Amino acid sequence: MNATNRVTNRVLLFLAGVILLTAGAATLASGLFAAGDPPVWFREPVAAVSDAWVTAAGWSVDLGGIGAVPVLLLIAAAVVVVLTVLLLVFVCTRGRGRTKSVLWIDAEDGRTTVDASVADAVLTGPLLDRPDVLSARASAYRVKKTRAIELAVIVRPGASLANVVSAAEAAISDWDALLGSRVPVMLHLSDRRWRDAFQSRARVQ
Repeated sequence: MNATNRVTNRVLLFLAGVILLTAGAATLASGLFAAGDPPVWFREPVAAVSDAWVTAAGWSVDLGGIGAVPVLLLIAAAVVVVLTVLLLVFVCTRGRGRTKSVLWIDAEDGRTTVDASVADAVLTGPLLDRPDVLSARASAYRVKKTRAIELAVIVRPGASLANVVSAAEAAISDWDALLGSRVPVMLHLSDRRWRDAFQSRARVQ
């Protein structure tokens, strides 16, 4: 995931939180009013919001050829446009950080491309043979103009992280030697997820 994806995700999460908070407040208000006489501490904020709403509803802008348009309607239209643009950016930028190749080698007679699946096989092979490793995968990403590899390893509870890191470093060294070039590798270790508790210790050779 690149920086654009992260910013877009945070903006969308913030907007979703605001919408849910507003919906929750509206549900609470309707419930209190439906129950009868609302408490005193609730009346004043509701009255203030109601007065502000009535005042804002009276504002309008005179647009040539259209006439008077309520300001609240213009704000609502602007919010819809912004949300639409953000959703389009969110959809169009999915997977932009990931790439299918880890290295391009240009020569006089053409170009050689090293696929990410090769890196996955070389880096995860030695780790998957270990009894203290549940799973491992390698993915290639574009970070600005540089390609990098994320080596994600899920270890079993109680596994020696030092031993797993040493095994991963050995696999990375073999990968660098095979590739003939150094590609940045980020090692990510994590504990098992709930569904991994049902996996067997047996390994397919």
